[in-house]
Amino acid sequence: MDRARFKSMTAFLDMLWILLAGFGAMFIIAFMLIQPPAKNADVIKKAEFIITLEWEPTSQDDLDIWIRDPSGNVVSFRQKSAGLMNLEKDDLGKSNDSFTDENGNVHTILLNKEVITLRGIVAGEYEVMIHVYSRKYTKSFDTSQGNLSVEVIKINPYKIVYKNNYTYNRRGQEISVVRFSVASDGSFVGYNNIPSNIIGSAGTNYNPPVGRENVDEWRPHL
Repeated sequence: MDRARFKSMTAFLDMLWILLAGFGAMFIIAFMLIQPPAKNADVIKKAEFIITLEWEPTSQDDLDIWIRDPSGNVVSFRQKSAGLMNLEKDDLGKSNDSFTDENGNVHTILLNKEVITLRGIVAGEYEVMIHVYSRKYTKSFDTSQGNLSVEVIKINPYKIVYKNNYTYNRRGQEISVVRFSVASDGSFVGYNNIPSNIIGSAGTNYNPPVGRENVDEWRPHL
């Protein structure tokens, strides 16, 4: 009777140890496959500031964002990377909103947006302009206006430090949007709307936001 009970306990203990060993092995494998949380933080920290241009999602107009950093580097569709700045996508308007998947199906994403990221900090003033590269009029002598918006976003910590809407009405138009300043520690200092001329054509068509016509007024960060 005692021997039978001992044999039964031995089998139970063996099975228990096998189960514990199996769970332990699975835990170790799962732990090794988990990505360290620091990786996600690293991805976010690669962009200190983001500057976005967005216009009407169904528009066929081609708009471009231009930016010059304090060192004189200029980024646009002509040069997508310079200094610590990078143009993530050159959006051509509705013409490149469709793509074909591996099964031959055509998908359309109605979004017209360009994004420039600042991957590091160069202290000083950044100048942002918009160029209306092309306009697709629906009829001749069309005088309708297009609408666009620009945002300057600080990533760490996240905050929209500048946002405004603008209008445009002709091909080749150059719009001075904003000049914003950044301190050496990455903090946002402030902005102004003094006209810029970084695109290089003959003259700049300055189009200040409504209610902000005084371009010499400095607006500190609050």
